[in-house]
Amino acid sequence: MKTFLDHARSKNTLSAFGDSMTAGASISESARWANLFAGKAGLALRNKGISGTLMQGSPDASGMPRAENGVTRYQRDLLGKDRSDLVAILYGCNDARYVAAPATINRNGLVRDYTMVIEGLLAGGFDPSDICIGSPFYVTDEGFGVGGAEFSGQSRAEYDRHVDSIRAIATRFKTFYAPVNEATAAQGGALILPDKIHPSAKGHAVIAAAFASAQII
Repeated sequence: MKTFLDHARSKNTLSAFGDSMTAGASISESARWANLFAGKAGLALRNKGISGTLMQGSPDASGMPRAENGVTRYQRDLLGKDRSDLVAILYGCNDARYVAAPATINRNGLVRDYTMVIEGLLAGGFDPSDICIGSPFYVTDEGFGVGGAEFSGQSRAEYDRHVDSIRAIATRFKTFYAPVNEATAAQGGALILPDKIHPSAKGHAVIAAAFASAQII
């Protein structure tokens, strides 16, 4: 079956869309998953990752949406004048970890706004096969206890429900699906930096491999 890497090799440019996992917190540019994947596919990369962001635009504990959230900025970053041939999305980890406003920032809000982004990309001219959705990077139980009051204390069960919801979005729209959570969970904390949250260089390599092997499910 054709993989996202197979498909990408017929294209020229890639936009990677996400949070710090994509922006590359504490990792050199050359070691980031988006750079690794783009290099393997022979693509020019536009990295649209912004650290600390969520996909959803729901109000957080302050009563306001978090700045530069994905649903607010996707038209600018993915459909603007520097749009790419392909889009790879790695969002959901911060949405799943945020616990300070459960009535507003929750799985339903993530599904609503993630769906809006995919529908917007399709309406903007992307084919479903030009989009690859990655499930959120695996967080260890220890990782659920770090990140400040807003981002610590989530349960494994609820985090996994967010993962399942993102997979369901890929299935619904027939985009490519990169099993990032599944691949990184298999190695647990071995792929995570000392901050207990962000992927190490080895973790980024596993993420890149998950995007490379992604299939339409």
